[in-house]
Amino acid sequence: MKFMIAVDCDGPACVVGDPGKALSFSRDMPFAREQATRETDAAARALFDVGAESVVVWDNHGNGNNLVFDRIDPRCEFYLGTGFGRRFPSLDEDFTGVLMIGYHAMEGTPNAVLAHTYSPDAYKVIRVNGQPMGEMALDAAVAGELGVPLVFLASDDHGCGEAKRFMPWVETVETKQGMGRNCARSKHPAVAEEEIYTGVRKAVERIGEMQPLVFEKPVRVEIEFKRVVQAVKARVRRPGWRLASLRTIRGTLPSMLEWRC
Repeated sequence: MKFMIAVDCDGPACVVGDPGKALSFSRDMPFAREQATRETDAAARALFDVGAESVVVWDNHGNGNNLVFDRIDPRCEFYLGTGFGRRFPSLDEDFTGVLMIGYHAMEGTPNAVLAHTYSPDAYKVIRVNGQPMGEMALDAAVAGELGVPLVFLASDDHGCGEAKRFMPWVETVETKQGMGRNCARSKHPAVAEEEIYTGVRKAVERIGEMQPLVFEKPVRVEIEFKRVVQAVKARVRRPGWRLASLRTIRGTLPSMLEWRC
């Protein structure tokens, strides 16, 4: 069995950031890095304990250099940094499943902690085939193109609910209850880590129930930005796409493997 763990830093236990700032620029970021590391380690240990032969960790928050890598199970390998070209770098059909640690709800979700879609400064909403999507579904659909299902997710209660709407089979662990963008009722970090370990084991036991998320093709994508200049620049970078409004671009993808955020 082979697995890839995708890691963000907004969703771990006791992480809420600072008002008016992206998490990376908040006082909370040092702790967020450490807690994302511990939750990732719990997931990796669970995978190896149920027989995984290979576990690859993909750090995808910001510039991709956030985790404290030497505190994660040494049997893991890592993808870190930027410039890979697509989500889930080098994932292929040989993988059994993907997991998400520290993910968060999409932009505009009421009371969700640090809710945004990829960039809190850029994207107002991303629609796929007419439906608003967040990072969880978009990333899971990239893996789904390869026949690889999302099997486990850890996030706040709003993020877990969002994942279940698109992928009702996925095993989830709520690290905290969102009560606003920068406030939550959180589990103790150690409790969240224990529950992630147990939840990942359950997910692998249920592997036969897991399904890849696949969108109808061609995939119609509409990206609404927060500022006009962002839409204009994005349109230039995407040949064949067009401006649908002052802040919105629209295009089609033959496959989610072509998705670029």
